Amino acid sequence: GLVMSTLLLLTVWRLKRREPPPAPERRTVDVFITCYDEPLQLIRRTALGACAIRYPHKTYILDDGKRNEVRAMARSLGIGYIRRKGNEHAKAGNLNNALRHTRGEFILQLDADHVPLPNILDRVLGYFNDARVAFVQTPQDFYNTSDSFTHVVNDEGRRMWEENRIFFSLIQPGKDAQNAAFFCGSCGILRRQALQSIGGFSTRSITEDMETSLVLHARGWQSVYHGETLAYGLAPASAGQYHVQRLRWGQGSMQILRKMNPLFYRGLNWRQRLQYFASVGSYFDGLQKLVFYLAPLVFLYTGVLPVRVSDRELMIRLIPYVALSIASFELLSRGTGWILISERYNMTKFFTYIMAVSALFTRKPLKFKVTPKGEGDVPWRTYAPQLALAILSMFALPFAMLAYRYDWIEYQVSGVMSAAFLVNAAWVCWNLYFALYVVRHSILSRQQRTDYRFVDTLPVQVQPLLSADAASAFAATVQDLNARGLSFRSTARLDEGTAVGIPLALTTAHVRARGTIKRVTSIDTRFGRVYAHGVQFDDDLPLTDRDAIELHCTHHSVPLWQQRYRQSVHLLSHFAERMRDLRVAQRRPVQLPALVRAHGADATSTSAIALLEEVSQSGARLLMDQPALPGTVIEYEVPGTSLKGAGTVVFSRAFESPRNIRFAIGICTNDCRPSWVSRAVSWGRHFGRHAAAPALEPALEPALEPALIEPSAKDATRVA
Repeated sequence: GLVMSTLLLLTVWRLKRREPPPAPERRTVDVFITCYDEPLQLIRRTALGACAIRYPHKTYILDDGKRNEVRAMARSLGIGYIRRKGNEHAKAGNLNNALRHTRGEFILQLDADHVPLPNILDRVLGYFNDARVAFVQTPQDFYNTSDSFTHVVNDEGRRMWEENRIFFSLIQPGKDAQNAAFFCGSCGILRRQALQSIGGFSTRSITEDMETSLVLHARGWQSVYHGETLAYGLAPASAGQYHVQRLRWGQGSMQILRKMNPLFYRGLNWRQRLQYFASVGSYFDGLQKLVFYLAPLVFLYTGVLPVRVSDRELMIRLIPYVALSIASFELLSRGTGWILISERYNMTKFFTYIMAVSALFTRKPLKFKVTPKGEGDVPWRTYAPQLALAILSMFALPFAMLAYRYDWIEYQVSGVMSAAFLVNAAWVCWNLYFALYVVRHSILSRQQRTDYRFVDTLPVQVQPLLSADAASAFAATVQDLNARGLSFRSTARLDEGTAVGIPLALTTAHVRARGTIKRVTSIDTRFGRVYAHGVQFDDDLPLTDRDAIELHCTHHSVPLWQQRYRQSVHLLSHFAERMRDLRVAQRRPVQLPALVRAHGADATSTSAIALLEEVSQSGARLLMDQPALPGTVIEYEVPGTSLKGAGTVVFSRAFESPRNIRFAIGICTNDCRPSWVSRAVSWGRHFGRHAAAPALEPALEPALEPALIEPSAKDATRVA
C-alpha cells in the first residue's frame, strides 16, 4: 500500500496539459474498427461516425467474427472490410492482419462501440509533426450514462462520476509528463512506421495495448496524451460485463509483469519503469483491500486485535490518519476522486483483482474475452464475495456482544466501550455499507433496452395521424431518442396504439418520423399532470433517416449533454455550493415545452418554442436554439398548465457540439443582487479554477442568482 500510494503521488503531482498543433495536410489515415460478436447496429453506429470524420481517410471494419451481414453493411456504406483465417492472438492478431492489407501513414483504432466525433483527426494529427511521436491517446468516454454500471449521475447538482475518469483525467496526464502515457486499445492514433519498427502490435499478453506501448517506449519512441474527449462508447452496463473487462485487464497486466517485468525491461528510463510498474501493480490492491475488509471481522469473531496498543495511542494516530487520507485524496484528485464513490468500486472489484493476480503464477495461455454488449443476466457469482462479506459483517457485532457477555471469547480489552470495540464496530459497519451497496447495485444494474436511448431535449410538434385537423397537433419535448423510437413529455395525453407523426429538426437532417404510442405514463407535478409517451418508429422509416438520427445523437446530443455535467468539483467549491443550498429558493424541475416571446432593447420581438427546464421563486431557466442578450425581457408560457411568467435575462450560456449550438438562458423575475452565499460560490469556483486541472474545469454561469444555476433533469432521467 505504501509503495503504490507513493507511485500514485509521483504520478499525479504534476499533470501535463497540451494544446494540439494544427493538423498537417495531405497525410494518409486508416480508421480501423475492430469487431467480433457485437450487435450489428452497434457496429453500424461506429462506422457511420467514422465515415463522418472530416479529415480525408479510409475506413475499414476488421471482422474477427466473420459475419456476412457485417460484410454487406460495410459494402452498403462504401467502406473497407477485412477478415482473416482463424483468430490467433485475438485483437492484436486482427490488427496486425489489417496492417498487412492497408497503407495509411497513421492508424486510428476504434473498438466496435466507440463512435468518433467528426473533428477527431483534426485535433490530434498535429502532434505527429514531431517525428519521434509513436502514438496519441485520447480519453475513453461513454454515452450510456443511465444504463452504465460504472457511472454515478447526480442530476440535481449536475455532477457525474465515472470509474475510469480518475485514470483519464489524472493518471494519464501524469504519465504523459514522464513520457509514459500508454495506448488504451481504442480512441488512439498510431504511426505505422513506429508499429513496423517493433513488428506490429505485441502479442505476448491479452492486453496488447499496454504491452505495445511498453515496447515502443523501450525502442525510444515518444507518446502523447491529449485530454479532450473525441469519441464516445459503451461503458459496461452490468456487473457481469464489468468484471469480464476488469479481469481481462488484470490478467494481461500480470502477464506483462511476469514476461516483461517493467522494472528491468531494457530500454526504458527509470521514470517509465516506475510508471509501468505502477500500472501493472495496481491490481495487487485487491489483496490489500481484503486485509482491511477482514481485519475487524477477525477481532469480533476471535478477539485477535489488528493493532495491539492502548486506546490513547491508537486514537492519536488513527484520527489524523483518516483525516489526512481523505484530505490528501480529495486534493490530489483535484475534485475528481469522490472518495465514498471510489470506495464503493474498490469493494466492487477487489475479488476480481485477486483473481487477476493469480495469472502471475500460471503459464497456461489466457483467452481474450470480449466485453459483452447488449442485454444480459447478472450471475450471482459476480457479487458472491461481497454478499459473503456482508453476511459476516452483519452478524459480527451481535456475535461479539454475546461472546463478550458470556465469555465465549477472551477479548483483551477494557470493555465494550473501549476504543478497540468502538473502532472495529464502526469499521465493520463501514464495510457492511459498501458490501450491501455492491450487492444491490450488481442485482439492479442491467441494460434497460436492446438499444440505448440517447438523452435529448428537442421541442417538437406531435400530430395524431387519425386526425387530419392541424389544430390537433400539440407541442411536446423529446426526452430520449434513437433510430428505433423516442419518448416525449407533454401536457396532452394520447392513448396507447395511437399513430403519430413527429417532424424532427435534427442537426443532420429534417426527419418526418411516424410511429405508434407504445406506453403512456402519468406524472403528477405541482404544475398539473404531465404525460410521458413512448413511441416506436414504423418499420418503413428509411435507413437514411435512421442513420441521420444516429449521427445526430452521437455527434450532437451526447457532447451537448456531457457539457452540462461536471466530472470534477473542487473541494472548496463543493463546500460553498452546499452552503448556498441552505438558503436558496427551491428550484422546481419542469422539462416541458414553452411558448417564448423575447423583447429586445430595440423594441423588436421574436417568438419561438423553447424547453422550460426549471422555475423558482425568483427566476426560470430555458433551453433555446437562439441566444438572448442580458437585459432582454422574456415572456414564457407552457400550454395546458398555469406556468407562465416574465423576467430579464441574466445569463446566456452556449453549449456547442460538433454539429450545432444550443443556449441555456437564465431569467430573473425579482431583484437578483448577489447574496453573500453567491459571492462564496463565486470565490469557491475561482479557487477551484486555479487549483483544478483545466481539462476538468466546469464552465458555469455567473452566480447572479443561485436559484438559476445548475438545473435539474431528474424527472427527465426517471421517465427515460
